[in-house]
Amino acid sequence: MKELTAIAEGARRRRNSTHVLPGPGLRERNKIDKLNRIKASAATLFTSKGFDETTTLEIAQRAGVGEGTVFLYAEDKRDLLFQICMDELEQTRNRGFAKIKPNMPLLEQLLVPEVVMYRQLAKNIPLERIFFEELTFCSGKQAERLRESRFRMIGRIEQLILAAERAKKIRCQDEPSFVARHIFFSSQSAMRWWIAGPKPKVAEGIADLRRIYTLHLRALNPSPDVFGHMNTNGAGL
Repeated sequence: MKELTAIAEGARRRRNSTHVLPGPGLRERNKIDKLNRIKASAATLFTSKGFDETTTLEIAQRAGVGEGTVFLYAEDKRDLLFQICMDELEQTRNRGFAKIKPNMPLLEQLLVPEVVMYRQLAKNIPLERIFFEELTFCSGKQAERLRESRFRMIGRIEQLILAAERAKKIRCQDEPSFVARHIFFSSQSAMRWWIAGPKPKVAEGIADLRRIYTLHLRALNPSPDVFGHMNTNGAGL
């Protein structure tokens, strides 16, 4: 009986104990630190000197590592640029969509993630311009990563469209996936137009995007509350 009681008590303690997963070891922390230093150095040099003028040797020297170490983390400069900007893009997209509330008008739901994105891009316009230029020549694993990111974004827009359709806010005559894809295409074109301007301002970019989204939504037989309170400058988002 005592033996059974001891077994039961041990099982209870195991159930109630808090298991803390170990963090990364010293070697892994060193790798993460090196990668972060390399990415930060590359971003600084790309911005100050330009992408073409920056060498991997300069990146390595600024990061305090050997040039060969840079190639342990990236295939070339373009791969490094994409790592920097794609990581930022994914994190910013996630933050943006997390701000969407179910009771928001559809127009605002579409705009909220873009406001977050435009504000992030505005922090380093020169670097983002380089990234947008290099997108044209994207290939290999980074091209696949970009493609997957775009599909995720289109899928998120599609879910917003489907929810609005179920709530009878809009009525799609085309497949929601098709509508979402073309809303995404428009948003990307608008972003390129904005970032290529001489002095990109977030409020002006969002105002332009609001007009574009409004044009899209008017083709979806919307109810008035799809638009909410019309606002031309994105204030309060």
